[in-house]
Amino acid sequence: MTEAATGHHGRIGVLGATALVAGSMIGSGVYLLPATLGAVGSISILGWIAATAAALAIAGLFAWLGPAAPEARGLAGYVQAGLGRLFGVQTTVVYWSLCWFGNVAIALAVAGYAGFLVPALAGEGARLATTLAVIWVAVAASWIGPRTVARIEGWTLALGLLPVLLAATAGWIWFRPEVFAASWNPQALSIPAAVQQSGLNAFWAFLGLECAAATAGVVRDPARNVPRATLFGVLAAALIYVAACAALMGLMPAAELATSEAPFADAARVGLGLGGGAIIAFCAFLRTSGCLTGWTLVAAETTRSAADEGAFLPFFRTHPGGRASAVNLLAVGALMSLVAVMTATPSLGEQFGVLINVAVLLSLYAYILAALSLIRLSRRFTPGKRVAAIVTAAVAIACSAALIATGKPIELAYSLIPILAGAALYLPLRRR
Repeated sequence: MTEAATGHHGRIGVLGATALVAGSMIGSGVYLLPATLGAVGSISILGWIAATAAALAIAGLFAWLGPAAPEARGLAGYVQAGLGRLFGVQTTVVYWSLCWFGNVAIALAVAGYAGFLVPALAGEGARLATTLAVIWVAVAASWIGPRTVARIEGWTLALGLLPVLLAATAGWIWFRPEVFAASWNPQALSIPAAVQQSGLNAFWAFLGLECAAATAGVVRDPARNVPRATLFGVLAAALIYVAACAALMGLMPAAELATSEAPFADAARVGLGLGGGAIIAFCAFLRTSGCLTGWTLVAAETTRSAADEGAFLPFFRTHPGGRASAVNLLAVGALMSLVAVMTATPSLGEQFGVLINVAVLLSLYAYILAALSLIRLSRRFTPGKRVAAIVTAAVAIACSAALIATGKPIELAYSLIPILAGAALYLPLRRR
């Protein structure tokens, strides 16, 4: 068949690609964010704006990396293509670590909404027990196999988006401007301080934006449409996120929102009553459970595929006949359990904030490495495109560094451990 006959068959345009990009980000990441941002107040909307700007800059980075390193596989592959194996191995460890830090945050969201449905599970000890239980249920489901994980993801996806979309649209029916205004700045923060306290939290909802480059193979005219779809997709996701969080801040006072263990359900109860809140809580519970299962498998497969390629410890390699890697899944389950216990606090919002910030800090470090890789790889472009790629990389580095600078000492300390471990792991691997 000719190229003309096949070139556009089954491919999608910029609108379809935009939907793919936005859909890859709009998920369970936002379910507890209103509680974390509630402590800052409605002024945290400024943090959303800063996080969106950073997300757009980093999305542009990956729009350039796709054509610069078409042979690369995933984030670590993009880094290794330009910076070499040392940083490729380090990125693998960093990405793996941010997966299980982020997974604990998702498990905490599951526990929070479970506590709304069953109040006996809402106490600190019960919440920790529930968090640990759902972690190991996710490990067990992942061990059954990828097909089971895919089914769980599919069953929970549509219902899981309901709380966010409902808040972003119908939530405004019950929006009270006086509540939003009274909650604007409860800590009397300056604008830079408010952005500093909320920007890193808000960026959590954009993690995974690098997946946008994966749409290139199914998009018509990818050189033109993928960057546009990436830009529009991030903007669409940001619009939904900001609309949903702003609506919640006009439904519940900041002090109540900050202590909520199921903010979307509590907000729904304001407008729809206890029954409506329970429905929203159930939807959020299903989606966070499905998302946790999927990301548990991703974390396990990250180390297995890296070990198969010689970029991780041989102990984690694929074993013949295995449905899923028991070694990798057990390691991820144990590490997630350890993190859940180490970060446990009386406040769900506080614990969630620490977890997502560590995951974001690790991702931002990896994005900086990817940007440096793009600068090295830019020589593959024509002179005009090379300048554009370098400028995009520089802006992405600046935005990432600015967000990293807002991290708290304990969060920076947690994130430094995987970074150093990744560098140390390279030493034994380089001899293989």
